[in-house]
Amino acid sequence: MGEVLLLLMSQVLVLGSCTVEKRMPPNQPRRTLVLLPGWNYPRTSWCDSSRVCSEALRRGYQLLLFEMGKSIYASTTFPETRPDWRVYPTLRTLLDTVFPTLEREGWLMPERSFIMGLSTGGRGVVMVLAHTGRLFRAGAALSGDFDPHLNTRDPLLTGWYGRYSQRWDEVDNPLRLVQRIQVPLFLAHGVADGVVPYQHSLHLYETLQKRRPDLLCLLRLDPTGKHDFGFWEKYAIEALDFFEAL
Repeated sequence: MGEVLLLLMSQVLVLGSCTVEKRMPPNQPRRTLVLLPGWNYPRTSWCDSSRVCSEALRRGYQLLLFEMGKSIYASTTFPETRPDWRVYPTLRTLLDTVFPTLEREGWLMPERSFIMGLSTGGRGVVMVLAHTGRLFRAGAALSGDFDPHLNTRDPLLTGWYGRYSQRWDEVDNPLRLVQRIQVPLFLAHGVADGVVPYQHSLHLYETLQKRRPDLLCLLRLDPTGKHDFGFWEKYAIEALDFFEAL
């Protein structure tokens, strides 16, 4: 019965190369929460592997789950981008197709929409916020990769941008884009993360403190936190508290 009810309260839109699923709370939604997955995670991973979705629905959020595949939220594809990765959504897909459609359909609520991502989805949050002004009220990035210079052989970056070059610094560099962010940001990273070093979030926070000291930004570093849903569940719920305190 619970699964049938969920299906009745779920809708799906295919917007270019991105599939978006909306899940509704039992009562009239108060807010919208966009959940961005990590690299090659299905859009339902937030809901299947944690209680983040159920908690957000309980709090009255309508959820928008994005199918991003092997995207790293790059602005576009490049000549060096792996051919088999070019089918996945880019930041341009979101900016030109997905967000305008969701606004027209009423799925993004003015002044009441939030965005949260894990791993490369955390990177996606920063990329999105740097290009959307005040479309979102606030964002949360968990275990994101932000400093392209920390690993010049990163297979995801080389797969999208080509081998390490000036492009890594000047194109889609989150550390350069942070000064364009206009809304509060919650950051969390596990110090014991063996996939994405915590220095990514630390460097992003330090850059924000230097370039945008007026912007509300909260950083949580967990000494025992790893790159897993145990960590993401804990801090996603803390991020929901952060959103509701605004």
